[in-house]
Amino acid sequence: MNRRLKAKIVEKYGSQWQFSRAIGIHESIISGVIRGRRALSEEDRKVWAHALEEEPASSLFEFQGV
Repeated sequence: MNRRLKAKIVEKYGSQWQFSRAIGIHESIISGVIRGRRALSEEDRKVWAHALEEEPASSLFEFQGV
C-alpha cells in the first residue's frame, strides 16, 4: 500500500472520491494505484503529482509494501 500517496490525496482533497472527480478518472483506478495493483504511465504520474502539488512525481509513487 502506498500510504504516502493516500495521505497526500486525503490531505489535499479530503477523499479518494473527491480526488477522482478533480482529475477526471474513476475512483477504482485511484484505489488500484494506492494498493499497488495498478501502474500509472509517466504522464499520468505527472498529472497526479501536479494535482497534489508534489514534485518530483516519483516521490509519490514508491510502493511501500503492506
